[in-house]
Amino acid sequence: MKTGVGSLLTGRLLKRDWFLVFVASLPARGADVAASSQPLADRTTLYLSALAVVLAALGIYRWVLLRQRRERKERAEEILQLVKSLQQEVTERKEAQRALQASQEFVMRQERLAAVGQLAAGLAHEFNNILTITQGHASLLMDNPNLDEDSIKSLAIINDSVERTAWLVKQMLAFSRKQVMRQQLLEVKETLADTGKMLGQMLGRQVTLRFEVAADLPPILADPDMFQQIIVNLVVNARDAMSSGGQLTIRAGQAAFTAADVSSQAERRAGPFIRLSVSDTGSGMDNAVVQHLFEPFFTTKEVGKGMGLGLATVHGMVTQHQGWIEVKSEVGKGTTFDIYFPIAARPARKVEAEPAASASSAGKETVLIVEDEEMLREMLREILTANGYQVLEAGNGEEAVRLWEENPDRVELLLTDNVLPDGITGLALAAKLREAAPDLPVILSSGCSAEALLADRDAPAGCSFLAKPYRPAQLVQAVRQALDAGKATPPLAASAPSS
Repeated sequence: MKTGVGSLLTGRLLKRDWFLVFVASLPARGADVAASSQPLADRTTLYLSALAVVLAALGIYRWVLLRQRRERKERAEEILQLVKSLQQEVTERKEAQRALQASQEFVMRQERLAAVGQLAAGLAHEFNNILTITQGHASLLMDNPNLDEDSIKSLAIINDSVERTAWLVKQMLAFSRKQVMRQQLLEVKETLADTGKMLGQMLGRQVTLRFEVAADLPPILADPDMFQQIIVNLVVNARDAMSSGGQLTIRAGQAAFTAADVSSQAERRAGPFIRLSVSDTGSGMDNAVVQHLFEPFFTTKEVGKGMGLGLATVHGMVTQHQGWIEVKSEVGKGTTFDIYFPIAARPARKVEAEPAASASSAGKETVLIVEDEEMLREMLREILTANGYQVLEAGNGEEAVRLWEENPDRVELLLTDNVLPDGITGLALAAKLREAAPDLPVILSSGCSAEALLADRDAPAGCSFLAKPYRPAQLVQAVRQALDAGKATPPLAASAPSS
């Protein structure tokens, strides 16, 4: 008989058949014994022997059953463990695939936003030039004492329109992360308290506003105006999502992430952060809408009720502050925006107060204007000459260098746009000219971030910044202040001429 585990069932059947045959034959054997002349003791021994055989057979049979049951249980446990291992492996693979897909989608979304942001920055630059020209000439006309009332009214409308357009351009620059920033240590709790005073009027009576702000929050390094604009834009977005009223909750607290937490969110970073949350009980959004939420001009609102720049602006401002946004939304239940700002790890650079305006902004000094937009350059010349200044003008960096070399001792101030057509930026031009004249005052004019430009390694120390668009009075005042402070401007050590 085979004794392997695979043949136990066969052995059991054979043993069982033999047992039945043996038991069936017992009566006949008993009769034979009874009829024989053997004594009773022998017959008792015979029956006891038969009973022992029966009991032994039953024991073997039970042992075989128990062993088979145990082996079946062990085999089932092995199969169950194998199934669990396969399930775990499949789950891990699916999670890895989802993480990879989310990472790829994030990269594609960031590339798309970066491309649109670059386009927005370019458009903002051109718009700022046009707005500066329009606002400048309108202001010059308004200074004419012979204007009638209707002309003054028309010019005021032009100036108001320029201001509105300038606000739109500012939103575009915020999205492209090139807006002018003035960072300082910011107390979140105090700022939320100040901002909350005006939010009630924006929300109306149908929306209930709640604040849940943790005590003893550490400060962040932020631009106060931009931080407030982030809150206002999110609150307006939440209000519009609660057309029938609801509850808006603004929370602020600390959050800390480890390396293990980072993998669940593509933008998340390890370290301590301040979390600003804005939650509403509005209509909510599905995932398809969330994926396009921060793209400029994307909106789900009716025509005429939104331009699609509010959340794009928020994204740009938050990114410019080295933060990120996480969105949780469910259709019919509401939306929560969680914004994370790095906790200030260093003292903020002290924002120096702007010098007081001079009693008179006029002067006789010579100013070198470098601007590629011809109409803007002509307007700058007209404004400065009207205030007594001498003007040299160039349309690009190469021409500016030539004028500088032709008039080595005449130029007393450089007023330049940063974006020039020949590849020489205004920063690089300023650094080059200050190699020969370390004390040369410089005014850099741009619509981009002053901190981003002036932190450039080519930026001369003490370079002034004039944000576009600006009015003629602002231009003349900036020129006067730069000239008055020019002698105190330190030389550019990194660009000192070699001996």
